[in-house]
Amino acid sequence: RQLNRALHTVVLTRLQRDERTRAYAERRRSQGKTDREIKRCLKRYIAREIYRRLETPPSELDAA
Repeated sequence: RQLNRALHTVVLTRLQRDERTRAYAERRRSQGKTDREIKRCLKRYIAREIYRRLETPPSELDAA
């Protein structure tokens, strides 16, 4: 529940402030998706992005 709430907060913030996310939402809306479906897709995308970052060991460039 806590993770879902965090993802929800990130999605809402991106929808308000991030131009790429807003453009994505508009594209999906024009395809007939509901706001609820759009948020679900965004949550999945963000969860995958976070997982990839956690799984990738930090490189020496990141440590510097």
